[in-house]
Amino acid sequence: MNSHTRRRRREDFQIALICALPLEYDAVVFACDEIWEEDRAQLGSAPGDYNTYSTGRMGSHDVVLLLLPNMGKSSAASAAASLRSSFTGIKLAILTGICGGVPGIGTSNEVFLGDVVISKSIMQYDLGRKYPNRFAPKDTVEDSLGRPNKEIRSLVATFMTLHGRSVLQRRASHVLGQIQQRATDEGHQNLYRRPPAAEDRLFKPGCLHRHYDSPDCGCSESDACEIALTTSCEVLQCDYSCLVPRSHLETVTSREQTQDGTVTREIRVVVGRVGSGDTVVKAGLDRDRIAKQHDLIAFEMEGAGVWEEIPCIIVKAVCDYADSHKNKKWQHFAAATAASTTKALLEHYAHMDSPPAPHTWFLVPYNENPDFVGRSDVLNQIKRLFGDEQQLGQSQKLRSRVAIYGLGGIGKTQIALAYALWLQHERPDVSVFWVHASNAERFRQAYSSIAQECHIPGYDDPKADILMLVKTWLEKTVRGRLLMVIDNADNTQLFFPPSSQGDSIDTHSTAETRGGLARYIPECVHGSILITTRNKQTASRLVRGNSLLEIGGMNESEASELLRSILNDEVSTEEASNLSIRLEHLPLALTQAAAFMQENSISISKYIRLLDESDESLVDQLSEPFEAIGRDSETPHALTATWIVSFNQIQQQEALASDVLSFCSLLDRQGIPEQLIVSFCDQRNEKGRQISTGKIIKALGTLKAFSFVSEAKNNSIDMHRLVQLVTRKWLEIQGGLAGYAEQALRIVSDLYPYGRHESRQVCQDYLPHANAVLQNQGTGSGDERLARASLLLDMTGYFIYRGQWTQAEQGADQSLRLRKEILGDEHPSTLTSMANLAATYRNQGRWKEAEELEVRVMETRKRVLGDEHPDTLGSMANLASTYWNQGRWKEAEELEVRVMETRKRVLGDEHPDTLGSMANLAHTWNRQERQVDAIQLMRDCLRLLQRCLGVDHPYTRSSLSDLEEWESNLTQDKGQAVAVKKRFSFKVPIRNKRVIFKRDFYR
Repeated sequence: MNSHTRRRRREDFQIALICALPLEYDAVVFACDEIWEEDRAQLGSAPGDYNTYSTGRMGSHDVVLLLLPNMGKSSAASAAASLRSSFTGIKLAILTGICGGVPGIGTSNEVFLGDVVISKSIMQYDLGRKYPNRFAPKDTVEDSLGRPNKEIRSLVATFMTLHGRSVLQRRASHVLGQIQQRATDEGHQNLYRRPPAAEDRLFKPGCLHRHYDSPDCGCSESDACEIALTTSCEVLQCDYSCLVPRSHLETVTSREQTQDGTVTREIRVVVGRVGSGDTVVKAGLDRDRIAKQHDLIAFEMEGAGVWEEIPCIIVKAVCDYADSHKNKKWQHFAAATAASTTKALLEHYAHMDSPPAPHTWFLVPYNENPDFVGRSDVLNQIKRLFGDEQQLGQSQKLRSRVAIYGLGGIGKTQIALAYALWLQHERPDVSVFWVHASNAERFRQAYSSIAQECHIPGYDDPKADILMLVKTWLEKTVRGRLLMVIDNADNTQLFFPPSSQGDSIDTHSTAETRGGLARYIPECVHGSILITTRNKQTASRLVRGNSLLEIGGMNESEASELLRSILNDEVSTEEASNLSIRLEHLPLALTQAAAFMQENSISISKYIRLLDESDESLVDQLSEPFEAIGRDSETPHALTATWIVSFNQIQQQEALASDVLSFCSLLDRQGIPEQLIVSFCDQRNEKGRQISTGKIIKALGTLKAFSFVSEAKNNSIDMHRLVQLVTRKWLEIQGGLAGYAEQALRIVSDLYPYGRHESRQVCQDYLPHANAVLQNQGTGSGDERLARASLLLDMTGYFIYRGQWTQAEQGADQSLRLRKEILGDEHPSTLTSMANLAATYRNQGRWKEAEELEVRVMETRKRVLGDEHPDTLGSMANLASTYWNQGRWKEAEELEVRVMETRKRVLGDEHPDTLGSMANLAHTWNRQERQVDAIQLMRDCLRLLQRCLGVDHPYTRSSLSDLEEWESNLTQDKGQAVAVKKRFSFKVPIRNKRVIFKRDFYR
């Protein structure tokens, strides 16, 4: 790429950009690629010229910038004359800024706020003769002062064609994005943001902007007082029923309300006659009368004055409708659109001495990002793989392709851009081409741009295969060394379509793209391909399995440097670390956070507090749109929107993976057991049939390829925290959050076992996920509420096992309330929840509350289930335990004897419940000082426990400990206690003595 040679003499400048207002001038400065303030003293000015100039570069043109000292024709004429005396080579002046528009409803020149008008001719509507009953204006400037020169007429005529205007509008819209970004970079986040369409209000011509309920002011039906003229429509409460309905704006307003934000719209350009005068038009009726008389599309105040001295074009954007309802809401945005269109227009204006076409190209759509920091390791790896670090003349085979992959927002595009800019600086003999590959249409557009910029023979042939044309041209050795960056190559099917879907990979697919885009990537010894992608699977196939570089988050040092670079402030390492941890060290998230802090003038600590308010608050912050250098205009800038693009792609191409991602987002993000995912997939499958392991592996592989989940220990997976939150937001937007929340709850409820010793590990592993699904809001269906009650009860069992009585009581109480409400008081499931709640009371020493519930449960079960039903017997055992704990030994014994004998008969001697009854009765006898009976019964129980449950079971160990203590107390003979240990052949752990071991039955 040729370097730009700065003009050093005033007479060498050919273009002047003139503004009447400081805000217009600011927008033009942002549109310039360079401003040469240091040249002001050197260039100087002609004698008697009191103008102040700045010079710079806009695109390929050197330009002079002039801000008029005052508004109006006379000031413009005087300043333009001085300009001409100092810069004698000026051939074109562009008067750029803001103007009042003529609505032109129902015509081909209908104008909206923010639209740009380009003058075909200028009409000085207030210059003429005043007769007794009429005013006769002179002819147009075009006729009275001479027509624009041939070059200007030809240039403007181009924009009167549909094609020329379309090209100009697209380019101007792109430049506007650059202006907005530059303003953001300098701390003016929303300065040039388009106001909502709802703010574009056109009142009927006769609807005056005045007071309606202030009898003491000078307002009347035909006039307004000075106070009213400086007061907003909102304060005056102007009659909005007088608004002129316009379908286009209503459509845009509706879309903005639906999308909760301003809809991106391309700049509109209108070419026609512009009215110029010394008076500001501020009346709708006068506006329409003058416009109709002279066929005007807009009004401004300086054009006629400049034209007297220099041939000029007016390029101004509409900020109001030249009526009494003027306001300043649109001025900055209009100034920016005018400046953008000015820059785009100049790209069509030929130099008198155009330089020859360069032999190398640098076709990269982004400017250097001044806030890019760190990443030296990966940049060095890229340089090494491509052989850039070798000395000239040293022979080394270059890697033809390298792919960098990682989570969306991790900084892949920024790294690729940094490498491309480094290559441009270090190796100017290398051409660089940038291809956006998010879809087939963008890929083709990039290739078309290469063909046009490089004037590849045949590029203008509508029948040409542009993709193959560019590939073949690049592969020719005469091109020299080249780098192609293929950015956002996330869609595997776009490059390698399945054979069965070869004709449907993209809604914009053509005969060129249906076979897959991979075949159009150049393959030549002089070319290198750098690929950025979120999808490791795509990366692997494009580089044929070699040269894959995974991009991770920033380290704390890089995060601190990034924040300091953006915020231009001292950022402590601790603050940067705290913020970086919360945002998972993602560069895009950190940049987004810094932009928000700048825009709202808040500190890092306050922003962290905002993030910590709730998960919803965190997602809201990550959804805030912002401008970022080095991100494609069609690529979402907010982190959430970036990932949602990937979510939608996965949903379209791998539905099971999308469903698994959605399901996992409703669980705890760490240690998600494989069995939960398998169960979900089986239930998702038609008729609940078991799904193949291969399909599940493939689905998880897709999610791992996009870095949304990662492998964890014990056949489980972890989910990126921010990905989890954004996935939930995505489900909420789609209306599927409640359904998945219910499904997740029901699956966890089905798989979560009742807490006891045998199930303790599963309970522990599943507990975080149980807590997570209970926090979600599902559909509220009866089935969901019953599943919630069941899960709460199972968790209660685990809390009882661990002695966490407060949590156990809360779970049992919630379970009981749900089951009562849905199933009624006497349903077996309701009684089970009631029994568990009573158990929590008993273990907290709340005997009266426990007894009341247990009596109710026992009596109801006797009536509903029968005296010998296992649940009835469990109720009796529980009540006996409560009696026991109150020292009511006789009542406890009567119940325990009945329970033990009935369980022996119904369940058998070796059933765990029967053994529990034996142990409970032994404890009661021991308390009644029937030690011999108690010891004999406990010995019998211990033998059965050892055989049925094992020597290491807690019940076995506890019973052994109790037996040892009782025998010791009875005989005062240590040898006999030792004999007990030997007889049962295992050790009893040393622990604090418990008063008793009692096996309670809660279910």
